[in-house]
Amino acid sequence: MANGLSLRAAGRVLRAEGLPALRDRLSDRWREHSRRLSFHAAGGPLDLPASPVLNLLSTAPTPRLGGLQAQLLHRLESEAEHRPLALLYPEPGTWRLEVAAAGRRLSLTLAGAAPPSPVALADLAFEQAVVRAAGEVGARALHVEGLAALPLTSLLALHRQGLALVLSVHDFSLFCPRPHLLESPELRFCGYSRNRERCARCLAVDWPVPPGFQEERRQLARELLIAAAAVVYPSDFLRQRHLELFPGLPAERHRVVEPASPVAPAVAGAALAGVPAGAGERPVRHVAYVGAFLPHKGALVFEEVIRRLPSAVLPELRWSAYGGGDPELLLRLRRLPRVRVRGYYRSGSLVDRLRQEGVDLALLLSIVPESYSLALSECLAAGVPVVAFDHGAIAERLRRHGGGLLVEPAAGAQGIAAAVAARVNGLRIPGEGLSQAAPVTGGAALPGNAAQAFIDLYRELGLC
Repeated sequence: MANGLSLRAAGRVLRAEGLPALRDRLSDRWREHSRRLSFHAAGGPLDLPASPVLNLLSTAPTPRLGGLQAQLLHRLESEAEHRPLALLYPEPGTWRLEVAAAGRRLSLTLAGAAPPSPVALADLAFEQAVVRAAGEVGARALHVEGLAALPLTSLLALHRQGLALVLSVHDFSLFCPRPHLLESPELRFCGYSRNRERCARCLAVDWPVPPGFQEERRQLARELLIAAAAVVYPSDFLRQRHLELFPGLPAERHRVVEPASPVAPAVAGAALAGVPAGAGERPVRHVAYVGAFLPHKGALVFEEVIRRLPSAVLPELRWSAYGGGDPELLLRLRRLPRVRVRGYYRSGSLVDRLRQEGVDLALLLSIVPESYSLALSECLAAGVPVVAFDHGAIAERLRRHGGGLLVEPAAGAQGIAAAVAARVNGLRIPGEGLSQAAPVTGGAALPGNAAQAFIDLYRELGLC
């Protein structure tokens, strides 16, 4: 099938998520293809102004892969209006360098396979690709946009070769190869485990790592954090947690830049303008799960919540699920009564969907601490109150901005079900804060503001 989605994969999406989700996936793939074609392949050395900073991403910059990629593209598009921009990312068997400068967009394919697995500590081909790319654009610094699946020893080697390091930390991949800290095979939050046997058992489910691997990797991560000229986090929660997990770091180099919201300011403003006063107190008849439908995002919790609130208990309540994910879990969800699976949606479109489809309450049920949550930004922009577990950046942001109810993680699905039932029955919960007016993006930066924050950082470091 066109745009890289096979007939088999398309059929699986159609069964699990429905036609609108399939249409959105194909639309995004087409946009990715169009973006790629906007860069003209360079037949030889790039003849463009030097880019002092080489941005490195461990995945293709496509929004369908998640919030990191979505916000990064928004930010980089704004940055490219003010500075020569070079982005390096892996493709099967190669690395692709994209450069936007002086009104031109050029690409170069570099030899070298991507790191073989998230537990690879060193990769010579990766180092060679970065050195080649840095030389092509005249970069003096490497800005690592997310550490997941990147070889830490190789990053330190690149620093020793003369590249200054700027690290954007979006998850817990420095602490563990499982960036979300979902323990296997139990499918639970590991609680930042430092137990050698427990960690080894968890990693061995997917990777044959040697004894002492976690300890060695965490020491490398600490060295990397010390070596970095600056470390940037999307939330104060993630910053504080890393300063605790890796004691003794130079705290003054660690700062917070909230991600660019995928919500266009005009769209968010229009959505919020349509929210009547006291919207959080309106009758709750439509409850939606928002986010990728995966175990660590709370998919199993949502399923249990629905089973705990059958039609006999709340006959007027209907449920929706917004977000792609595990096809088998989504098919199982479809079999439950009063449930509609909307599936995958295009980044930035959630505000309109929540408003147009009359969602009264959104559930963000991640069982692991989130580092930020762009889905929360969109829910708040739509004026839809949120129920979430009391941990991570979601809890931090709801406490700061209002617009939601927090449930103790230990209460699990039972606690979420009780909170939903209380809202459906019109009961107020002390400290709920649902009647508070939510900011347009719930604290998220607009793309231009986020871009300017990084340009200011580069200038502070003497890089532009």
